[in-house]
Amino acid sequence: MSTVLLPSGSSVSVKVHPVVLFAICDAYTRRKEHQDRVIGTLLGVVVDNTIEVKNCYVVPHNESSDQVMVDVVHHKTMFELHQKVAPHEVIVGWFATGSELYNSDALIQEFYSKESQHPVHMVVDTTLRDEKFNISAYTSRTLALGDKQLATEFVEIPCETIFGDVERVGGAAAGSALLQEGRVGARQAAALVVDLTHRKASMARLAELVGRAAEYVEAVNSGKVTGDPAIGRYLADTLALVPHLARPDFERLFNESVQDNMMVTFLSDLLRAHVALAERLGTAALPIM
Repeated sequence: MSTVLLPSGSSVSVKVHPVVLFAICDAYTRRKEHQDRVIGTLLGVVVDNTIEVKNCYVVPHNESSDQVMVDVVHHKTMFELHQKVAPHEVIVGWFATGSELYNSDALIQEFYSKESQHPVHMVVDTTLRDEKFNISAYTSRTLALGDKQLATEFVEIPCETIFGDVERVGGAAAGSALLQEGRVGARQAAALVVDLTHRKASMARLAELVGRAAEYVEAVNSGKVTGDPAIGRYLADTLALVPHLARPDFERLFNESVQDNMMVTFLSDLLRAHVALAERLGTAALPIM
């Protein structure tokens, strides 16, 4: 695993994609019982002094007041898998859920300093204090006296969420569904329902037009109506865009797709069971220090 040089200093800023926040919140809701928080690795790209966080994954861990244990093997395996999909994304830091910094954060920051220089630490407040979803990012610097390291200080840096057009629509729809009735988000959820109703009406209209086209073709073939060459060419060009598959070929492709999906589901369930078993046996957790 190569070391990546990240920018340092007060001019550094962090931009986070919504998919990262959704993944962190999902991991928090699925955490083990009596687990205070979840941590994980942040992946992204670095452009000038801006760190753009595009992806993340959870790293199983156990922590106490004086030590932290993380699943190093899981961390490295997940990073290698992400590299196969998105080789341009590198480790830019780590995240943790909660409303404040922990004493053990310095140990985890030291671990990620071996993965990338000047990693960022992002804190996602899942407690929703004051009904706000707060996100903060930090860089660290070492406080030393001579050659002796005394402590690690976290310095907050600017952090914002960036949305693409598709992400903005999806985020607004998902967020509005979580808000109570009578608030602004309720009207947005109602607008989404109306949009789905319009889509259903559009599909019904499409089915009606296809039926009318079929009736027209049958009438022309039976000689009841004189055919229009322009309409015939238009229908022929439209049908040419639809792939023609024999029934055996279609059944084969469909069955292969179903088998592929079942295989992916089986492997994911197997991996989940393996991780759960490793956590219970204590073989997955390796000490940082």
